[in-house]
Amino acid sequence: MSRFGSIFSVLQFSGVPVLESMTILAGVINNSVIASEFHKIKESIKQGSTIASPLKTAEYFPPMVINMVAIGEKSGNLDAMLNDIAVHYDAEVDYAMKGIGESLSTVLTIGIAVVIGFFAFAIFLPMWDMANIALYPSGN
Repeated sequence: MSRFGSIFSVLQFSGVPVLESMTILAGVINNSVIASEFHKIKESIKQGSTIASPLKTAEYFPPMVINMVAIGEKSGNLDAMLNDIAVHYDAEVDYAMKGIGESLSTVLTIGIAVVIGFFAFAIFLPMWDMANIALYPSGN
């Protein structure tokens, strides 16, 4: 969604027509399913639909994106709304990556502690056995 918002925002800010923007978006997006949705959206817009209407029928666009596009169309600030969509999803990705990094560091810390504990146990267990043999030579 971030890529959609940022590319579409730049295209709209630059004055590229919506139909041409949809063609460009379909070519730039790596996901073939989403790209085919842009072709369907383009056809709906050719028939006189707003941009937000075909987004509602596509199952891949969250309600927030659809509502922001609709508001942008009505207010005449579509490029600003699309930029806000991009900023929102960029922040979401950053937040998710930060959470993954924190979780990964916790897991790695626990993993290192387990490995160190294993080696410590492997070193000290024979020493304790030898100490027991030295203290109790008869096996008592």
